[in-house]
Amino acid sequence: MRVYPLIPWPAHAGISGFESPAAEYAQRRLSIDNLLILHPSATFFHAAPDDSMKRVGIFDNDLLVVDRHVTPRTGCIIVGKYNGERICKIFDQQNKQLMSSDENLQTIPIHDYDDFTVEGVVIRSLRQHQHIKGIVAPSFEYSHLRGGLDDLLLGHPSATWFGIARGDSMQDEGIFNGDVIIVDRKTLAQQGSVIVGQFNGEFVCKIFDKKRRLLLSSNERYPAIPIRDFDTFSVEGVVTSSVRFHFKSSLLSTWPCTH
Repeated sequence: MRVYPLIPWPAHAGISGFESPAAEYAQRRLSIDNLLILHPSATFFHAAPDDSMKRVGIFDNDLLVVDRHVTPRTGCIIVGKYNGERICKIFDQQNKQLMSSDENLQTIPIHDYDDFTVEGVVIRSLRQHQHIKGIVAPSFEYSHLRGGLDDLLLGHPSATWFGIARGDSMQDEGIFNGDVIIVDRKTLAQQGSVIVGQFNGEFVCKIFDKKRRLLLSSNERYPAIPIRDFDTFSVEGVVTSSVRFHFKSSLLSTWPCTH
């Protein structure tokens, strides 16, 4: 999986010499709040309840960013209440049903007698690959945060930069093509850490096998990459989190309810 630096945070902390994939943001300081939030007063967070949505990049306990302001349509991923249970599913408004991303799981019909409400549309999901501070409450309102998400989710803000992942070699780790990865240059890479490294002139995202000097993919279709004495290699940071976009973003040119 290749990585393209998006916007260093702050500018001096990142890697220079690369054209940003979003040139119009080149002069803008990007925070996690900018990345995740569309409508602050209408946003809440909820921990994904299971793995039923993992084929669209939502894994058990991932942090879902849920927007009440967005109108739910067929194909949107929603958080709702279904007969007293909070669920995260793909909403099929036309056929009145709720679907998982796993085809082996049964579709849930919405009958007239069911107690069902849509609480909001999932616009982003955040997956932590390295525990930094963590979220204590399984569900909370964005407006209740005393500080921004930067304070909550980043261990070393001045040493953090963002990149865009390209490829599918890390999808079993929950990093999909087009995801934004959050990289901490101050966190020490341990055995098995997910890292971004510069390998022979390219930025790559891999699992770091320090003991055997290998770069590993989570997708078994890709072979291990040995780090040889004549290779140029440096660790550019540990991937602490990755962000998946399930709704429109001017930053990445994605559109409503893409999954």
